[in-house]
Amino acid sequence: MPETPKTIESTVWNDIKKCWESVIIPVDEYHGFTECRHCQKPISHNVKSEGKFKVVWVKCACTK
Repeated sequence: MPETPKTIESTVWNDIKKCWESVIIPVDEYHGFTECRHCQKPISHNVKSEGKFKVVWVKCACTK
């Protein structure tokens, strides 16, 4: 079984700069991911971070 990630590099939109930025999100609990339908790599992760459940968006292999 794969090891649970401790952090995830998330991709978030910055409204002020009008661009995508990377942010490191600490992971308390990991609850799986959703695959990109084109490249079959993770595009979002379901995590509990800082006491809240979140969907963390990441860059999939299509964007590289």
